[in-house]
Amino acid sequence: MVEVQVRLARAEDREAVFAFCQHTWENQSDYIHLVWDRWFAQPKGRIFVAVVNDVPVGIARVFIVSDSEAWWEGLRVDRAYRGLGIARILNSQIQQFLRENNIKISRCIVRSEDKVMLGMMARRNRSIIGHYIPHRSTPISTVESLSDLVFTQLNFPGINLAWELVNSSEFYGENNCFYIGPGAKWQELKIELFKNLIERGLVWGIKQSDRLVGLAIQSALERDKKVFWLGYIRGTKESLQILLLELRHLAFQKKYSSLGGFFPTCDLLLNYLEKAGFWKSYTGEFSLFEWDDFS
Repeated sequence: MVEVQVRLARAEDREAVFAFCQHTWENQSDYIHLVWDRWFAQPKGRIFVAVVNDVPVGIARVFIVSDSEAWWEGLRVDRAYRGLGIARILNSQIQQFLRENNIKISRCIVRSEDKVMLGMMARRNRSIIGHYIPHRSTPISTVESLSDLVFTQLNFPGINLAWELVNSSEFYGENNCFYIGPGAKWQELKIELFKNLIERGLVWGIKQSDRLVGLAIQSALERDKKVFWLGYIRGTKESLQILLLELRHLAFQKKYSSLGGFFPTCDLLLNYLEKAGFWKSYTGEFSLFEWDDFS
């Protein structure tokens, strides 16, 4: 019987983890070596390592995105040790850590072709609460001006009106109100977070006669700072396409090489993404899972 222990990651685990992560998938390279140092340094994140004879054979990471929400990512198990319940052991340790920190909600996202993870989520009765498709586009130097629609950066004095419209039935884009933060971590868009994002100059809108009709929030990628990444977008039928075009122009002005984001599978939004010159950067879709139990 193999004895598996779990502890927090150490600096000296790096090379051993990179070695088994080279064989995570058959036809796709892993990204752990690109994010490990950043993950290791972030105080809100914890990398848990499963070891056999103190040699790393599995990892999983959890990141605290708010005082009640956690994001799971980076589950990896050495091929030579699969089938021994290491993922379950790591899961148990992370759940204990979250209980100790009074975290109530957990989420993760899984690619549609990752049948192993999808099966694991089903066996654990994790609920799918949304589907997303990543899109990309290129910046544009000009955009046709429409006299009654004005693209603007939102500021603090207009926050109450903007917040009212976040959950408006007139806005299309997503039923669940999530902001996809840096590093692709979903969290509930609450008023405190919304205020913080406005103060940081990351919220943009379309106004029509001083009435807000479209809203977008900038986010970021962990691995490519040259991409203008979107963490949230909603708007009326009339505003969505022009909002997307204006964001392409904004990316040009700010000298980004491209722009993109994860977009919910709302037919209307996907249609306007295509009309505004965005394309799918992944042929499948990502399923967003959420759970609030600790089984």
